[in-house]
Amino acid sequence: MSRSPQRPFPWWYGVAVFPIPVFLSVVAVSAVAGIMPAIESGSGEAVLSFFAVLFLIDGINLLVGLFVVVFLALDVFTVRESFASWQPTWFWVGAGFVHIAGTLFALFYVVSVPLLSYYLYRRGKRVGSPSL
Repeated sequence: MSRSPQRPFPWWYGVAVFPIPVFLSVVAVSAVAGIMPAIESGSGEAVLSFFAVLFLIDGINLLVGLFVVVFLALDVFTVRESFASWQPTWFWVGAGFVHIAGTLFALFYVVSVPLLSYYLYRRGKRVGSPSL
């Protein structure tokens, strides 16, 4: 495939949503702290609603994580195919997969959030970001 002289397509917008699962995980932890008194009192409805909210948050986190990986791969591919001075490696897509793992085990966010932040920073400095 030939390289195009124009700017790469702005797939990075899809990568920039990576903080959403981190925020929702914080919301889930806050929900655990808030629901504990209702669980201790034996309220069945509170327990069911709590698990419904956790299931919803985990589902959204997983979908956003997949979204980030797909858009990260598309962005890496487009930047590599352009005439940009920076040619990112496919290693960056691995950071997206670590981010998906973070939706299941929040400790992985310690690795994925700095990596994805650095990717976006470096991409902005080397390739530029599209203006609206």
